[in-house]
Amino acid sequence: MRNWKRLMRRWVSENKFLLIPFLILESIYLVGISAILLSGVRYADDIGRTERGYAVWANFSRYINEILSRFIHADNYLTNIAPLPQLMATLILAITGVMLICVLVGKDKFRQPWAKWIGLVVAIVPLGLSPYMLECLSYQYDSVYMALSVFFAVLPFAFRKRSFKQYLMAIVVGTFGVCMTYQAVVGVFPMIIVFVLMNDWNEKLIGGDKAKKKEYIKKTIIALAVFGLTLIVFQKFLMIPQDLYVSNSLPSLQDYIPETIKHLGQYFGLLMSDFKIWWLILIAIIVAIFVVLYAQKSKQNKILAAIISIIGVSVMAMCAFLVYASLSMPLFAPRAMYAVGICLAIIFVYVVNNSRMAIVKTPVWVIVWCFFVFAFTYGNALADQDEYRNIKIDMVKSDLNDLSMMQNDEVKIIQAVGDIGLSPIITHMPQDYQMLNRLLRPSFNDGLLWTTYKLVYLSDMGNLRADMNVDLTKMNLPIMKDTAYYNIRADNSNILVEFKKSYRN
Repeated sequence: MRNWKRLMRRWVSENKFLLIPFLILESIYLVGISAILLSGVRYADDIGRTERGYAVWANFSRYINEILSRFIHADNYLTNIAPLPQLMATLILAITGVMLICVLVGKDKFRQPWAKWIGLVVAIVPLGLSPYMLECLSYQYDSVYMALSVFFAVLPFAFRKRSFKQYLMAIVVGTFGVCMTYQAVVGVFPMIIVFVLMNDWNEKLIGGDKAKKKEYIKKTIIALAVFGLTLIVFQKFLMIPQDLYVSNSLPSLQDYIPETIKHLGQYFGLLMSDFKIWWLILIAIIVAIFVVLYAQKSKQNKILAAIISIIGVSVMAMCAFLVYASLSMPLFAPRAMYAVGICLAIIFVYVVNNSRMAIVKTPVWVIVWCFFVFAFTYGNALADQDEYRNIKIDMVKSDLNDLSMMQNDEVKIIQAVGDIGLSPIITHMPQDYQMLNRLLRPSFNDGLLWTTYKLVYLSDMGNLRADMNVDLTKMNLPIMKDTAYYNIRADNSNILVEFKKSYRN
């Protein structure tokens, strides 16, 4: 115990200079999600967990979430303790961001005057504040575990320059950690490996003789093999098969490559349509600057270095969707794509670290500012959409109260289907906000069960019950109420609310 305390004191003493960059990054993240916090919206699964107090992460093999939730909520019944999990998420992301900067450029950078490293802190912001990560941070229950998955993904590299055994153990711990919190960032480990290989090759750090090069390559192959073996162990012995809105099974061997390529195309297609056109232009400019700087700084053949950089960035981008793209039925929601922000952060840090010219760094500052501002746009739109949804639900509850069948105490099964639609405030925005539309989808029905939960558990009508095992749309129930926004179909035991999609949507 004394040795452990001595080691902790020594580590704190040696790394206290990292506190300032951590506090700066934490402040940026905290301010960035302030609109989301102020909206107070229960996002998708939050509705069910708030009403029922359940965890139910283990069914997706997220065992760490299942265990930690009992400690974070201080009970087996998970009450809503927002915004605590979201605040914890920003802390974890800030720690991870500083840790990744140390991995990419070395922690001694932070020993220099603040003007030398403040740009790196800004450049790493997309790790925790990309448009895709905003969905993760919207969850009042899940956000802390999604942030923890990013920490686990980066963790192995904090041990890369220690003993090789410690590094391999960290890979095992980090990979299991990702798989047991949120699997969408499994590809971050090979993504960073690719960048490290590129950088070491470019700087001629992969040994000066054949023996050292062979040792370097051997250790890299072993590291990737341990990563892959850990995934296989998890998949074979710990993963619970799922076949709901996402399937974690793999295609047949014959279809594996074609299906993976198809899914990668879908992911990149979504990326192109989600981001505003001038976001994409800025990112393309930054990637071009990365290629030029990489070749310019290279101690290898310049043309070959440029080719390697283009290939490397392409592989890193594909790693952002690794594993998910290979599933039989992947998840394409924004929260499944937040590794994109980590990929961008790595490229941004390299550009800022390797250029002294402000004009070269400017596109990085601009796109980071765009992401920062978008977080406020989204947070306020989230509140507007929630208000719009609640108005519609209150209208339904009022009309239900007027039905004669509701005057008795007999329990009725209720389901809500259709699409509540987007708030007029949101539909009046420019049409290039596809990213915003996708982020807002879980905040209204669109075939999900959360609106039904709202009708049942936020209603004082005790004779309503949700039962998702019954499909009331097949029962041809008579229409009891027909409005501009919805129909209410019902008999003495069943109620079906059919929302009509607004013409504005």
